[in-house]
Amino acid sequence: MPAGEAQPGPAQVQIRPLREGDAPLLLDLYLRNAHFLRPWEPLHDDVWLTPRGQEGALVAALRAQQQGVLRDFLILDGGVPAGRVTLSEISRGAFQNAYLGYFVSEDRNGRGVAGAAARLAIRHAFTAERLHRVQAAIMPRNAASIRVAEKAGMRREGLALRYLRIDGRWEDHLVYAVTAEEWSGA
Repeated sequence: MPAGEAQPGPAQVQIRPLREGDAPLLLDLYLRNAHFLRPWEPLHDDVWLTPRGQEGALVAALRAQQQGVLRDFLILDGGVPAGRVTLSEISRGAFQNAYLGYFVSEDRNGRGVAGAAARLAIRHAFTAERLHRVQAAIMPRNAASIRVAEKAGMRREGLALRYLRIDGRWEDHLVYAVTAEEWSGA
């Protein structure tokens, strides 16, 4: 199922590539969810939650998409912007890998939206991008995100100590992955 199509299931979840003009949508999502996302994200400077900050971040994302190292999608639930899912640091050559990242708005949390969007992004990675592997790093205390990865068909590979600086602290992360050979569309 290509990006932009709906994921079957209880929620009508779609993903579509970010495009010019999406900065106000992203700013609204981040402003409404700043408190909810804070324990799971790196600290941002004061400009991040401003129109200028989101416009700059969007320009950088669109440039990275043109360079082929990022696929950045807006998650839509019933046509309403509900989050973001990314395939980042896309590597070619012998690795053929991308890192999966996602967030869903607090008001859509726990409804299967993140899992559906993750499955759509992984499908995109293996079909449109022809990658071999998708991996995600998740803090061990983030049980909801672990469920998303597992329901999307990913398996746990190990623990990376002090992997990312999140909310001002170096956090351990569980590494989850799936390869094209083992992914069945979950």
